[in-house]
Amino acid sequence: MRSKADLFTFSPAPADLARFRVDRVPAPQRISYAEHPAYAEFARKPPMGVRAAATARFLGSLLPLAGKRLINYELIPNEVRMRRDIKGRLRLVAAGLRNISVRPRRRGNATLPAARTLSTDGCVVAAASPAALAPVEAAAAGAFAKLQEARAARAGGKRHFEESRFHADRREEAALFATVEAFLKDAGIMAAASEYLGRQASLVDVNPQINDPSDSFWRDIFPDISSKRLPKAAYFHRDASGGDLKAIIYMSDVDASNGPFGYVLGSHRLRLSRLDDFICEANDHNGLAHTDAKSRRHFAALPTRFRQKGAFGNDLPDEHPASDEIVKAAWSITGPRGSIVLFDTKGIHRGGMVERGERRVITCVLG
Repeated sequence: MRSKADLFTFSPAPADLARFRVDRVPAPQRISYAEHPAYAEFARKPPMGVRAAATARFLGSLLPLAGKRLINYELIPNEVRMRRDIKGRLRLVAAGLRNISVRPRRRGNATLPAARTLSTDGCVVAAASPAALAPVEAAAAGAFAKLQEARAARAGGKRHFEESRFHADRREEAALFATVEAFLKDAGIMAAASEYLGRQASLVDVNPQINDPSDSFWRDIFPDISSKRLPKAAYFHRDASGGDLKAIIYMSDVDASNGPFGYVLGSHRLRLSRLDDFICEANDHNGLAHTDAKSRRHFAALPTRFRQKGAFGNDLPDEHPASDEIVKAAWSITGPRGSIVLFDTKGIHRGGMVERGERRVITCVLG
């Protein structure tokens, strides 16, 4: 009889890919917006009223964000975050108080091969056999059916990114959580995550996701500019919040045309100052990082120091020194169903746009 370990294999990154040179490449989120063709007009002497509104929006996001960071908000399960009743609010407070004591990640001294790869590259890929994946497919069938139904209701209309995901509630999807957790443990993913984080990792969220060519959020940048051209680094971003890893389970075969996940190897070692990191997260959360005309007008009216985003890829000009380095180190991860991608969300990454067929994945938050 084959052991559980025999049902999973790990795959190295392609040997010809470079590693992101964090010590030699300018911070990619530092972009000259005064010279950017989509922002320059707005950055040129913005009206006082626009400046005041933009500054108020930016400053208004700082206190809530500081609170979220204090309680490690991203490590609180979705079913706790989303409840609006009094009992739910009390659970949120209790979870936040517990999270204040969560130790920050500490890398180094990795002994597991997968954890060593994660420390070096920020990303590691495993593959499960069909037999190992089968329980997950069965447990996730209901969630995918609900998501498919919800997507069908939006057919023909513009679909936002969040409408492509099903946020599983542990109370209602206990079997799905238990099955995915067992799957990730058997694969060695939980052990690698724990060693990398320097604490016992747990499964925080489970989010089934479906995408097909009708999802256009990847292309929907600068909607008011008819002559726009996607930059080479389009949609690349890094999560400004920290403390978590993510594991993406491919529930369908993923090739180059149906949305492979992309990760810039070594970019998890990119070090921003705490202030820059905080600014990026603030703008990602307060809406100023969006690329519609109104958002750009307000973003460009911010003081130069505050014009930074974690979601910088759509703004990154091809001639920026970081652009080529990102492209050279980007691993476009194709693979059969059952592939598992574990990655540090602080690294530069993007979800691929589906050009053909349908992609099904389950995105898991580990923290």
